[in-house]
Amino acid sequence: MKKVWLIAALIGIGMMASSVFADVQNIRLSGDIRVRANYIDNGNGNYDTGTTGYKINSRDNAWIEQRTRVTCEADLEDHVLVVVTMEADMNWGEGNWQGSPSNIRNNRSSLGLSEAYVQFSEMFFTPATLKLGRQYLNYGKGLIISSYDQAYNFDAARLVLDFYPFTVDLVGAKLSDGNSGNNNTGANPGTGANPGHGGNDLLFINGRYEVKDSIIKDVEAYFGWVSRASAGMYSQWDGPYSPTQNSASPWVIGLRADLTPVKGLQVWAEGAYEGGQGPISSFPYQDTKLSAFLANVGAKFTFKNVKMEPAINVEYTFASGGGQLSGNGNAFVPWFNSKPGQNGELFQPMLSNIHIINVGASIKPAKNVTASLQGYYYLKVDSDTYAGSDPFIENQGLSSLTQYQNDKSELGWEVDAIVGYDYSKDARFQLVYGVFIPDRAFTTSSNAPNGMGVDRVVHGIRGEVNVKF
Repeated sequence: MKKVWLIAALIGIGMMASSVFADVQNIRLSGDIRVRANYIDNGNGNYDTGTTGYKINSRDNAWIEQRTRVTCEADLEDHVLVVVTMEADMNWGEGNWQGSPSNIRNNRSSLGLSEAYVQFSEMFFTPATLKLGRQYLNYGKGLIISSYDQAYNFDAARLVLDFYPFTVDLVGAKLSDGNSGNNNTGANPGTGANPGHGGNDLLFINGRYEVKDSIIKDVEAYFGWVSRASAGMYSQWDGPYSPTQNSASPWVIGLRADLTPVKGLQVWAEGAYEGGQGPISSFPYQDTKLSAFLANVGAKFTFKNVKMEPAINVEYTFASGGGQLSGNGNAFVPWFNSKPGQNGELFQPMLSNIHIINVGASIKPAKNVTASLQGYYYLKVDSDTYAGSDPFIENQGLSSLTQYQNDKSELGWEVDAIVGYDYSKDARFQLVYGVFIPDRAFTTSSNAPNGMGVDRVVHGIRGEVNVKF
């Protein structure tokens, strides 16, 4: 009987597919497979209270993760495009040992839709393009909203008005839905103690102007707002939605620009002001009105027509701090930021209460080979307030390092060595070695056991294979 139902279902799908293909002009399949092997030593800085007294754990951790994505794009008639991307994320060996090795067939992975949208171009013969559905968004260097490495996606409606050289983006997105069980309160949204939250929404407006025949290449201005859940202490910790944590409702306004003063030199600058309601009674914030700043400035110079194409880069990032002890609400609440290197492959700091200084260089020692060395130094803005790794990113950096409260600003140093090899046009290998050296904010702790701080140097190695098709 099951076979009969299966055959009937296949016939039905085939009939539906035949009617769909009749209206499809082009279909494109693409995707990628990324495999990463990770090893971190001394990444856990907690204390062990054994019989020998207090000592710092020196645990190491190793794992292999895989991400697989397949994208189908279909061009329909009348400027209609449909894009669907399925993504599976897993760690090697997950689900293998469920009582016996024979259960290896039960390997599991998180499988879902990372993209699913329809795009209407030149609507009603106007410069308007509308994208509806789950999609990636990116603006500028990704300090506020980033699509780098597809770390964040949004269930959104995006209207793009292209009046070249001026372009306006209008975005409305649902970040979390309290009526669909998408919360971390432990209650059933329909019947529990916190029904009808309504979730959190995002409004973002971005205007971009491209400049011709000028040192300034483009200028962008933006405004973003995250709504507060409609009821209760709604907290969204299940997803990478840091602006919504503990009922926060921030808004941000900012300006950025890209410049090329001379050939081979790229310069960029961005500044933003954040206001609105901060998280409620949550470490490291207080229930206060936000008044915070974010700034980023950097430059990269590539020596053109020089053997091995050497390049040097410098960058500085500032995210204001304060709020834990002072109660002034000056700590910047980070949004959906992501970038190459994550401001340090190991530490991966949260953009709040921090100075980040980056100096680096790169060369191409051989065909298809790129080598880079990046150095970072991290300082707290407010020494009496927490600063550290971002808990919302993929591997959460070194968030397990214990940071006891003290009046020290110096967080530490990081040096990353990166080698990439393009095996072919579509296949790339990468090897990353990073070392993080904790400074006085970790090593000096007046209230730590025996006055000890976390002083062990952290080492990390990552090998990666990324193939696109």
